[in-house]
Order: sequence, then C-alpha cells, then structure tokens
Amino acid sequence: MSEYNFLSLEQSDIAIIDGDRGKNYPKQEDFVEKGFCLFLNTKNVREDGFDFSNAQFISKAKDDSLRKGKLQRDDIVLTTRGTLGNIGFYNQSISYNHIRINSGMVILRCGQNIDPKFIYLFLKSSIFKNQVQSFQSGSAQPQLPIKDLKCILIPDLLLSEQKQIADILSCLDNKIDNLRRQNETLEKIAQTLFKHWFIDFEFPNDDGKPYKSSGGAMVASELGDIPEGWRVGKLEELIIVNPRESIKTGAIVKYVDMRALSTSSMEITDYVTREFTSGSKFRNQDTLLARITPCLENGKTAFVSILDDGEVAFGSTEFIVLRAKENCCSEYIYPLARSPYFRDFAVKNMTGSSGRQRIPNDVIANYKLAIPDIQTIKNYQKICRPLFWKTSSNQQQIQTLTKTRDALLPKLMSGQIRIKEAESIIEEVK
Repeated sequence: MSEYNFLSLEQSDIAIIDGDRGKNYPKQEDFVEKGFCLFLNTKNVREDGFDFSNAQFISKAKDDSLRKGKLQRDDIVLTTRGTLGNIGFYNQSISYNHIRINSGMVILRCGQNIDPKFIYLFLKSSIFKNQVQSFQSGSAQPQLPIKDLKCILIPDLLLSEQKQIADILSCLDNKIDNLRRQNETLEKIAQTLFKHWFIDFEFPNDDGKPYKSSGGAMVASELGDIPEGWRVGKLEELIIVNPRESIKTGAIVKYVDMRALSTSSMEITDYVTREFTSGSKFRNQDTLLARITPCLENGKTAFVSILDDGEVAFGSTEFIVLRAKENCCSEYIYPLARSPYFRDFAVKNMTGSSGRQRIPNDVIANYKLAIPDIQTIKNYQKICRPLFWKTSSNQQQIQTLTKTRDALLPKLMSGQIRIKEAESIIEEVK
C-alpha cells in the first residue's frame, strides 16, 4: 500500500508547456542536417531519454519566429502523440544549447518546490505509465491531451525527500551509465581492430609490423588487392546463417524482442521469459542482425551474452542469427555485421514491398569477402576476446543494476519502501 499522498500535475508546481503550432511551424523544407536549433522529432525522445542519432535543425531566423516550445535547462520533454510517455531530461549533460519540441510533445517545467530529476525518474516508473494507459485516447494514433495530462497524479513530497529519492536512484543510473561508457570504448577498440586487420590489411606481420604498409605481399582479386594466402569467398564459408536449434513448443525460455536491440552497441537491453511458439533461436556468442526495414537501416544488431552456458533462447522472427564456424570466431562476426561495407550491401539488397522490405538469408550467405588464413583469425581472436569478455561482464552488471533500479523505482515513488531500506538493497548489488 502507498504511504504517500498524491496530487495532480495541475495542482503541483509544474508548468505544462505546449509547442508552437501556429503559422510559423517548420515545414519539411525548413529542416537541415546542421543548424542553430535542434528541432525534436519522435525518434529523438525514447522510453528512457534522448537519442540524437537522427537529429534535424532549423535556422536562427526560423527559431526566432516561433513563440512557444523552447527548452530551458532541467526541462523534461514528454511525448503525447503516437508513442505516449517517452521522456527526455534536458540537463547540463546535453550539448545542444537550443532545442524545441514538435507538435507531439509537451514540456514539463518544475518550479522551486519540485526537483526535476525526481519528476524525470517518476515519469519512468510504472505508476506513471499505468496512468498514461488509462488516460490515452485515439485508436489510429494514441494521444494524451493536456487536459488529461493535468490529471496525472504525482507523489506529494517535500523537496528534501524528492532529492533523497532522486539521489538514491541516480546512484544506480550513474553506475549503469559508467558501464555503458566503458562498453562504448571497448566496442570502438574492437571495431578499430577489425577494420585494421580485415579491411585495411594491417594485421601484424611476423615482425609485429603492419602487414600491408610494411610491404606485405598482395594479390589481385575481384575485391581488389588482398593479402597473399587469403582468398575471396562467401560469408557462409565462415559463418552459419540461422543455425539449427531446437526448443520444445510450450517451453518457458528467454525471449528477446526487436526493441531490445541497440542501434549503436552490442547490448541486448532487455528480455522476458515466456512460452516458446516460434521465432529465431540463438545461444551465447551468436550475433543478431535485424533483417527488416527500418531496423536494418537503423543498425539494430547485438552480440548475445545474456544466457547461461548451453542455454538456447528465442527472439523476433525478423532476426538473422550469425554463428561462427570452426574456421572463424564470434569476435569477427559482430564487427563485420556493424561494418559500413556489410550494412550498405545488406540495405541495397533488401527485397519486398515498400515498408516491409527484408534482406533474404541467401543474400547474406552469399556476401563476398576476403577470407583470411586460420592463423590470422586465431591471432585476432586472442587479442579481441578479452574485450568481448569485459563487455559481456559489464552487460551482466548493467542488467542486475537495471532490474534493481526498476524494482525500487515504483516502491520508492509510492512509499512502499523507505530510503534507508533502498540504500541497503543498493549496497548489496554494488
């Protein structure tokens, strides 16, 4: 049972600010790739924060012509049309100084008696999300009108209590962010090594020097010059595409949805346990590649490391599963699947009707590449495997911390547990 009192957003010290919907609202021709003011689109505001990988901008003149909807630091953005309840926190870590919302969003601006970090965390809780579901209207495109948003209930706490709760949950968030930053660095190193060895052909020669630039022998091929001893072949000579696995129908196993794949990292952000019906099947060290538009173009790819030894899980039917043969290694496959050369090939060879295009399995299997000798693969694996092991270890910590945070969040927000109890729980998972 809740021990806190609640009040509506309308009763609180929080302003709900709509965007400018007037005659000067930007048209498509007003948007540029770089400009004065970032104009948010639906892709920029995710379930747990901003994503600026697909940003669009407007000029200073267009920005000056708009009256409402410009962010101030510590504002919270909330989506109110289409995908409801996605949020972004415009704190000091955001590098853009000028940002505006589009017509499917509102700004929540906290007054002196409200801690914005606390409200941002509350908006991530099931308490808020359950209320959004009960208020949403519209069947073709769900909406959360401002008149209904004003009725959303939030905990009525002293500012000091809000800050304490925010600090506790932020401790977990900061740990998760630090681990993700470590993984970003490790992935960049792995991608750089892959390119250095298998694209630029600068793997170490017998003297430990870069092969190609040190005069290593090269031979002509249909892909251009490749190292002597290598040959041009098909991807299926190194990699099994959609390996055969068996899960009994009705078995309760882990399931990974397309939403759990990142567009920029190997992390599987979430999974559930449910009854197996159909779908792609995979093990640890497999690479998952989204095969359907727009997920393929957006870069949804993952390296599986969330399972126990010998465990088989399943996922979306729109995954292609890639597994190393004996003459390859898993540390080779994931960087290959992320490489711009491979992705460009996959996107250009999609088939099917507009909006439902896919890359066929056989097209992936027949992708041509320079096949190294087995010793080069082994040498590469010896260097890269520790990077992948560390990344996987970090991912497991991230999952543990995320589950702890998600369990504590509604309980702290409702008063079901108190601050000291939450601090003890956090100490156990550090």
